[in-house]
Amino acid sequence: HNLQVIKKGKADKIVFSCPEGYAIFKQIYPELFGELKFEVLHITELVAQKLKEGGFNLGEIVTKVTYQDPCRLGRFLGIYEEPREILKAIPGLELIEMPRNRKEAICCGSSTWINCSRVNKRIQLERLKEAKDTGAETLITACPKCKIHLSCALKDNDLEEKISIKDLNVLLAESLGGKDIA
Repeated sequence: HNLQVIKKGKADKIVFSCPEGYAIFKQIYPELFGELKFEVLHITELVAQKLKEGGFNLGEIVTKVTYQDPCRLGRFLGIYEEPREILKAIPGLELIEMPRNRKEAICCGSSTWINCSRVNKRIQLERLKEAKDTGAETLITACPKCKIHLSCALKDNDLEEKISIKDLNVLLAESLGGKDIA
């Protein structure tokens, strides 16, 4: 159905904010349906490219952040640098890497095929501790699943005052002039 809608709309480029949907179109659909007649991109790829071309004037956000590499976006699709390029382009923002990042990053706990179990919570709390130990005020991610599951772990463990979690797209929108929208 997705492909029919896209074909009918004559789109030549599809941009995804969710790494899961992007992975389906980038890896699975071509195997099932052959070469797609349109380009697929994750939003971080598009924004990083536009930043290189001078396409955005980002406003200042004075804060310290760390970045959660989503499993699907990073380890499955190899997109590590684009989110960091976006973060580094925001004036006033300091990116502090966690010790385990990129290929070595810890999962947010949602890809363990177990829903909100003790194992997941332990993984999530370990990751949140690692994020907080960087001195960052906010943990940024480019995956809705990571944000949902890590936010749930924060709330369930009364850790909300320790570190906040924000989607990279929300941070970008704020830097482009939106007020604190999350």
